[in-house]
Amino acid sequence: MDKTILHYCATDKEIFDVLMSSKQQIRATDLLEWAKDRGIFYSPKDSRETLASNLSLLTHDYHDLNTILSHREHSGKAEKLTSVILNTPLTIDDIKEVSKRYKEEAPIDEKIITNPNGPNVYTVKVEYSEIDYSKTRLVQRRYKEADIEFIVEDDKTLIRMPANDKAREIVDNLKNRLDAKKKTDIPIYLIELTEFSPLKRTEFFTSLISKMPNFKLSNVTSVKVESNIKEPDENELELEDDQDKEQAQQEMLALVKNVALKGKSLLVSAEYQQLKGKGFFITSIVWRSSQISDPYPIIEFEAGFEDQETCTGFKYNVRGAFNYQPSGYTRTIRPILPDQKQKLLTLIEQTAYITLTELRTKEEQDTIRPADGANP
Repeated sequence: MDKTILHYCATDKEIFDVLMSSKQQIRATDLLEWAKDRGIFYSPKDSRETLASNLSLLTHDYHDLNTILSHREHSGKAEKLTSVILNTPLTIDDIKEVSKRYKEEAPIDEKIITNPNGPNVYTVKVEYSEIDYSKTRLVQRRYKEADIEFIVEDDKTLIRMPANDKAREIVDNLKNRLDAKKKTDIPIYLIELTEFSPLKRTEFFTSLISKMPNFKLSNVTSVKVESNIKEPDENELELEDDQDKEQAQQEMLALVKNVALKGKSLLVSAEYQQLKGKGFFITSIVWRSSQISDPYPIIEFEAGFEDQETCTGFKYNVRGAFNYQPSGYTRTIRPILPDQKQKLLTLIEQTAYITLTELRTKEEQDTIRPADGANP
């Protein structure tokens, strides 16, 4: 079956919308240069709207449209990752077999590339497109990639993937195929804190950032906290008159549900301590840790939950490094080599799973421990 994606023509209105809605990526100087390439000279004093309107009325072929769209695209922040653990013995051949079947039955707009990456890692790369209806029509279709890694160990398999719905959909499909092959519902282990109290949820993050092997916590630069106070349901309020009802609604609107803090040494700041005392718990954090080995770089990590209220959908990433130089650390964050980043991602995952296991063990011990003064 032909999987060629159709290319659509663009109207002058659609081109105008792209040129006007991309001020940060397409500058007025770019518009002047594109016109000059066609032998047209506009005044630098012309407004952006005038330049965009004049250019949109010209004839644009496929190459011209690609030039405009390539300028509009920007790398932005790296997508966060998430992972699940399949608690059953699997082999690379098992994953290779189900991936091959998925590739053969993949939707028309997906391109699947599978290959082993070492003796215990198998990668499934999916190139796909998605529609974003919040954008102007010419840029609604976005082309994306999902690199899904199966890291096979003796008694379990970790699946690392982008933290988005499409990647989760693909992993669910592959997991169902593995279930069918093994003729059982393979149990899944997830990083979730739904059952824990606000203090335990915060403890998860403080342990994560302070107990990573071979790293020493240097600084916390960003924290998001969520309140454990639930908003009252308007239908449950028993109010005598409309004035009381209106006052209650205003109080509900004033209720602070979440707060984001940015700066330095946030966990010891007065603002954070005040929020913590009011029942707020951490849902997302960005921290820097120094590596206790040569060449002593400082690595910036991030971790958090997609659903902040229930603490589900754990996602994380390694942002980059501040490298050590004779004059001191670099001021700007630098990218990390892929092999090193893979090791750091594994370190986050292992620390997160160990921390969650310890929290659950403590919770079970607290539950069965007899109260003070009671007979054991």
